[in-house]
Amino acid sequence: FQAEDGIRDVERSRGLGDVYKRQNLTGVTEALHFPHFRVMADGHVEVWNNSTDLWDWFKKRTSDDGWHHSTFDSVKPEQLTEKKFHVEVRFGRYREDKSMIGKYRSLYIATFEKNKWGIKAGSGTG
Repeated sequence: FQAEDGIRDVERSRGLGDVYKRQNLTGVTEALHFPHFRVMADGHVEVWNNSTDLWDWFKKRTSDDGWHHSTFDSVKPEQLTEKKFHVEVRFGRYREDKSMIGKYRSLYIATFEKNKWGIKAGSGTG
């Protein structure tokens, strides 16, 4: 997943979903900046200092509902500066049998820092 390409191209953006599906910790590390921040649906803020912390949280959060994969319905980037994009994402989460868990919306903040593009923070409904 290359954020500078992925935020402009929905097909390449699907790569982050594949990173989670394959449980690819290296991919998570490459796609995100750490510390990484997320404003949750109830308003509280989660902070992960590294990819292992985030991945442990993610597995706990998705294990109860049978999450298997996610699909992106839409990805709408907006370049704010040379080094920052806001990316509105709509996606669905599904079980292995393709039954839907839910539809969600998120806003990601992608930044260019440490010589790479990555997602620094997000806020969403799921």
